Amino acid sequence: MTARERCFFFFFIAAALLVSAAAPISIELSAGAFKVTGWIPPAKPPVNGWPSVFAVYAGAGDVPPLLGTYAVESGALLFHPQFPIAAGVHYRAVFHPPGVPAIERAFDGPAKDTRRLTRVERVYPSADVLPSNLLRFYIFFSAPMSQGDAGRRMRLLDDAGKPLTGIFLPGEELWDPQFQRLTMTLDPGRIKRGLTSNQAMGAPIAEGHRYTLVIDSDWPDARNVAMIEGFRKPFRGGPVQRSKPDPKQWHITPPRAGTTAPLTVDFPVPMNYVLLQRMLRLPDVEGRPSVDRQETRWLYTPGKPWTPGDYRLIVDTALEDLAGNSIALAFDIDVFEQVHERIATSTITLPFTVR
Repeated sequence: MTARERCFFFFFIAAALLVSAAAPISIELSAGAFKVTGWIPPAKPPVNGWPSVFAVYAGAGDVPPLLGTYAVESGALLFHPQFPIAAGVHYRAVFHPPGVPAIERAFDGPAKDTRRLTRVERVYPSADVLPSNLLRFYIFFSAPMSQGDAGRRMRLLDDAGKPLTGIFLPGEELWDPQFQRLTMTLDPGRIKRGLTSNQAMGAPIAEGHRYTLVIDSDWPDARNVAMIEGFRKPFRGGPVQRSKPDPKQWHITPPRAGTTAPLTVDFPVPMNYVLLQRMLRLPDVEGRPSVDRQETRWLYTPGKPWTPGDYRLIVDTALEDLAGNSIALAFDIDVFEQVHERIATSTITLPFTVR
C-alpha cells in the first residue's frame, strides 16, 4: 500500500467512526439517483474512483455494475445511472468503503404499466383501391412498438379470408427512429415482370380481387403490453401503374397574396405519403406540409401571409407513386423493353406566382 492509499484508508476509517456516532449510514433512491447519507465523503474521490466504494447492479447474478456518474451534493454521495430506472427491474446498491462493513440495499423499479394504451393510428396508402403492383404499406402506431414481430403479427387475407404467403419481402422490417412507423415492402421479385418469383407465383395483388390487411391486437408495444385493439384495412386490387409520375400533369393552385391559405398541388394518381412529407419544398417560405384526398393532394400552409411575387416549388425526382415509380425512373421495367428516357437531375423546379 502506497503512502497515498494509506492516507485514504485511515481517512475513511476516521470518517466512518465519526459519523457512526452521529447518524447511521443509509442508501436511498430518490429522483432516479442512488444516494449514500450519514457518511462524510472525502474532498477527492478514492484512488480507484467512487465505483470502488459505491456501486449499483441491475438484475440478479454476477453482473457488472451500472454505468453512470457520481457527485457529492450537500454532504451525500450520489450515483446517477446512465439510463433511467426501468419498470420491473430489481436493483442492488452496495456501499463498501475501506474499514467499514458493506451496506447493501435492494430497490425495485417502478411498477410496470400494463394498461393497453397503444393502437394503430393509420395505414398508408389510405385509398380503397390500390394498384395491383403496390410496393409498400406504412403503418403508424400511437406509441413505440416492439421489433421483430411484424412477420407474425400482420398478414394479408384474400377475398375468402385465407392468409396469403410470400407477400412481403423476407426479413424486411423497417422502422423509423421512434419505432412508431413501420414500412413493409411487398416482395419486389413478385412484382417485377420477368423475374422468377413473378413468373412462378404471380404478383402479390391481382386486379379486381379483394384483400384485407390484418394487424393483430396482441402485437406488444415497447413496454411489452398488447395493443388496445387490432386493425383491418380492406381494399381492392386496381390497375397496375408502370408509368413515371409526370409533374407536367400536376395542377398547382397558387394562394392569394395577404392570406395564409395553402399552396395546393393535385396529382392525377395517389403518391407515396411518407415521401411527400420531405420531397417537396418551398425555399425561403416557413410553413408546414400536409397531405389529403387519399394522397392525391399536397398542401403547404405558410407561417405568415403570402406576399406577392414569383415562387419556386422544388421537387425531388426520387418522389414515388404507390407502385415505386419515381419521377426519374419507372420501378417495373420489362426486361425486353428499351428505356429511352431517364431524368439525370435530382430535383426539378415548378414555378408559380402569388398575386
